[in-house]
This record gives sequence, C-alpha cells and structure tokens, in this order.
Amino acid sequence: MSVDGASILLVLEGDDDDREYVEEDLQYLIAELRNLHLDQIERVSEGPPPPGTRATGGVELGALLVAVGGSGATLPMLIGLVQDWLARRRSGTIRLKIGSDELELTGASDAMRQRALEDFLRRHTDG
Repeated sequence: MSVDGASILLVLEGDDDDREYVEEDLQYLIAELRNLHLDQIERVSEGPPPPGTRATGGVELGALLVAVGGSGATLPMLIGLVQDWLARRRSGTIRLKIGSDELELTGASDAMRQRALEDFLRRHTDG
C-alpha cells in the first residue's frame, strides 16, 4: 500500500498535561515540518476526528493532519524528521496514524523500535 497523496494523523503527546507546553512544542515541530514542503500541515482541534479519516475516537491536543505528496521518499523523510526532533527533546511521544495503522515514536531508540519503524514503512511505501 503506497502512502502517496494520503493524510497522516500526527499526535504529539507530552510528558505531562501542561497544555501550554504541548502547544509550544507543537509550534516548534510545525516549523520543522514546513521544511519538508509537505502538501498540507493542518492543525486538528480537539473533538471528533476530521472528515475523511478512519479514526474512531476524538482527536487529542497536539494533533496535526499532514498530507504527503507523490514522492515515495516523503514518508521516510517525515519519520526521520520526527525521530530527530524527539531525540533532541529527549522526551515525549509522537504517534503517526495512517488509517487504522499506528506507529508510536519516542525520544529513546532501540532495536525493537527500529524494527517497528521498518515494518511500518514497508507497509506504507512501495519500496
């Protein structure tokens, strides 16, 4: 299954419930995501899932809807940016959702997380 032209729900989860801290972090993440020249980066407010997504519950604070374009390299670049951003923060979690498939990335990395990432990419890219 190719992700080209698909929307990805990206949810930033902080280590605490400080809404201002999550909002500040989200602004920094959005600024870095803009460097990827994605087709769309849209804030998703709390409440029901956005139309056209297959999410079943409400959307959390810190959620973005990201649309990737026609390049098969876009999803790996997006995930690489998110991993780098989390590593620099050394805390927090970002969940990426494509349809019902979900990948959780954290600031720490190990072999198991790497395998999960590779499996996720294999399911959503042509390569």
